[in-house]
Formats: sequence, C-alpha cells, structure tokens
Amino acid sequence: MENLRTQLILLKWEGKEDEFQVEEKDHGDMVVYDIFRKDQYLLTIACDGSILFMNFDAPEREKEVFKLSVLHALIDAIRAEA
Repeated sequence: MENLRTQLILLKWEGKEDEFQVEEKDHGDMVVYDIFRKDQYLLTIACDGSILFMNFDAPEREKEVFKLSVLHALIDAIRAEA
C-alpha cells in the first residue's frame, strides 16, 4: 500500500459546513479514499465511488455523512479533486 496524498475537502450541505480529511491510498489493484472528520475515521470508498467500509461505531454526530445526500456530495467533491 502506498499513501498518495492527503487533502482537506470543505463540504456544504443542509445549511451545514464541515471539513473532511481524505487520504488517497494505492493498494496496487485499487485506489481507495479513507475519509476522516476531526480525526475520526468514517468510511473508505473506491475511486469509482463504491463504498467499501463504513465505521458504524463512529459517534452519532459523525454518522451524518452516511446519509445518501451527503455521501453523494462528498463523492462528487473527491472526484472533482482527483
């Protein structure tokens, strides 16, 4: 596994605004993105937007990102930065 880059993405939704840390990693056969908010790991997505893992043990407030509308906006923001 190779760490490619880490970036911050500012996301606005439903009148809220939050910053997410996105760590891009190359696993050889697939590039994935680990998503964090305030150092709390939330989920991993593939470069095509597929959700590979979700941290359902995250605090309730952090689980807001699991809403489809927020996930869609986050995936779009990552694709725009890639």
